[in-house]
Amino acid sequence: RIYVLNHGQIAEHGSHAEEIIPPARGLDGGDFSPDGRHFLFRARKEGNLQLFAFDLTDRRQRQITSSPGDKFEGTWSPDGRFIVMTSNVGGKNQAWRIPAAGGEEVRLTPGDERFRHNFYSADGRWLYVQPSHRNVYRMPASGGLMQAVTRFPESGLFLEEPTLSPDGRFLAYCRSNGGSSLWLMTIAPGAAEAR
Repeated sequence: RIYVLNHGQIAEHGSHAEEIIPPARGLDGGDFSPDGRHFLFRARKEGNLQLFAFDLTDRRQRQITSSPGDKFEGTWSPDGRFIVMTSNVGGKNQAWRIPAAGGEEVRLTPGDERFRHNFYSADGRWLYVQPSHRNVYRMPASGGLMQAVTRFPESGLFLEEPTLSPDGRFLAYCRSNGGSSLWLMTIAPGAAEAR
């Protein structure tokens, strides 16, 4: 089930929750579009997990992806024109991009690594990716050469849920060393990489 909290209809305790998508196999919520009008979610359709957008204004859902393979972790670009996602089309989890209106899905990451936790810089110029829960890289948002952001020795390295501050000054992530700890990395102004 996916619920949305609607501040336009206020309950006694100050909020109102309504079910917008009934229970379904594989259903998982995502994030809001930059304009706040659409909510991204994932649901099973014809055997594959696909991405959908729910329009909070007209209360309609629209299927965005339709290719074979499962889609995960859809994220809107800051301008709302594109969605980057993880997809296992071809057997490996890679970063893919699709226009928010639907259309051609384009693979952005190379090789056989497992890519998850993709996110944009606040200005939309860069896409941050993470192969196999190790070091974080960035690439131009439309694809291209990956640049290292972190350079940790990879033996036993396991990073989780990296995210960039809106001003691009900090990278936060969890690091597992038998238990998880939260880390904050400062990125020098104008630096292509953090060390």
